[in-house]
Amino acid sequence: MLSLFIEGLTILFASYLIFFDQRNATSKFAWLLAMLMIPYFGLLLFLLLGRNQQKRRFSPVQKKNQQQLTRYLTHFFAQQEQWLGKENVLSSELYHLSGNAALRGNALESLADGEEAYQRILSDIRDATHHVHLFYFIYKADDTGKELAQLLMEKAAEGVEVRFMYDSVGSIKLPFDWLKQLVAAGIDVRPYDLVNSPLLSTRLNWRNHRKMVIVDGKVAHIGGMNLGNEYRSLTEKFTYWRDTNLRIEGPAALEVQGVFLHDWLYFEQEPEVASPFIDQAALYFPTEAIEKADDENCQIIFGGPYDKERMIHDAFMDVIGKATTSIKIASPYFVPDEESMATLRRAARSGIKVELMIPGKGDRALSYFGNTSFIDRLLEAGINVYFYDKEAFLHGKYMIIDDTIATIGSTNFDVRSFYLNHEISAFIYGPSKTVVEIINQFKEDLLKSEQVTQKQRATRSISQRIKERLSAFFAPLL
Repeated sequence: MLSLFIEGLTILFASYLIFFDQRNATSKFAWLLAMLMIPYFGLLLFLLLGRNQQKRRFSPVQKKNQQQLTRYLTHFFAQQEQWLGKENVLSSELYHLSGNAALRGNALESLADGEEAYQRILSDIRDATHHVHLFYFIYKADDTGKELAQLLMEKAAEGVEVRFMYDSVGSIKLPFDWLKQLVAAGIDVRPYDLVNSPLLSTRLNWRNHRKMVIVDGKVAHIGGMNLGNEYRSLTEKFTYWRDTNLRIEGPAALEVQGVFLHDWLYFEQEPEVASPFIDQAALYFPTEAIEKADDENCQIIFGGPYDKERMIHDAFMDVIGKATTSIKIASPYFVPDEESMATLRRAARSGIKVELMIPGKGDRALSYFGNTSFIDRLLEAGINVYFYDKEAFLHGKYMIIDDTIATIGSTNFDVRSFYLNHEISAFIYGPSKTVVEIINQFKEDLLKSEQVTQKQRATRSISQRIKERLSAFFAPLL
């Protein structure tokens, strides 16, 4: 009887996938194969991870709060004409795509070392006078997490507003007692999209992968670095943890502030929760920030699984599609969809120099072999692929187009970041000293990397080939 019931459920969900689900055909086919070939496990996996995120429903109060914040931010930035960036075809296209314009007057700092980035965050928080806002996908209560938490509690004791938000799955190991200490110290703590039980949750797979720190609305930090010992290279598994963060001082920091508040209010069920931030806009969105900044152009693009359009994915495809000479990509997790793979292959075959850097040693087997499963198709198109130092780990997520545009953010070049995660990336437009810094960082990373050849690929073991095939099969299931 149970077997017949499960078979009936499998047929029901398979029919739903075929006739009603809006995901791409590759993902549909992979889910259908999983449910048919491994019916019990495949069905369970689909119920936990395969639900269509755009079918999620939000209450009228939630929608109204979001609309109130969005309307204010749209009006606020529209009034700041002095911040509008220099004319750029790409930034104009991304503005029409996302609604966020490129803003000038920013002082940017690309931080290619985790320890340095962490110390800069600590330094900025120590200088806070009104508020500190933090969001991390992964926050660990290790020595690093405790040190930052202690500083946050000290700032809260000084009267500084501290709002700390974390992804409830990425930071699932945070001890409850430790979180209670933060709350007792006056810190406003909030899990993002709480998952009480993985077996009962319908949103387990839709996570907020952003990393953001905003201080007084004047300084923001975004990038690939989570909060924990390994991100400062204090780990035994890797000799070095290579990450990339971006420190922003100026108008673009206010865009990051808007993203944080967007996340902070997203699941509020009380009305008018956006009003305090709007009524005290001079404190949360200080317009004088531009006076102390340089003149770099920066555009903040963010998106998530509940958006009707794929903001991050489309922004990446847009800038890659406009490349004329070179494309440089560093990503710890490279699992492209068919469109992004085709875009990169087409660029390489048309004479554009495409270089991809991925980890030479993975943090997880599935992600490592998922990366390597695409190498043959890349090499066939003439794309140069590099393995970063095989004793270290490349976790930085950045891209450079024609040596004139660069991106830094939380976005991996993979299906999960493009379709399932909430992500944020900064697009920096040259001429820019920061773009030059990022180019030089890529050159330094290449010196620690080994180029992958077709000869090497031909000699890999049967075991590795099988692992790659399996990893490639499961990638669309995300």
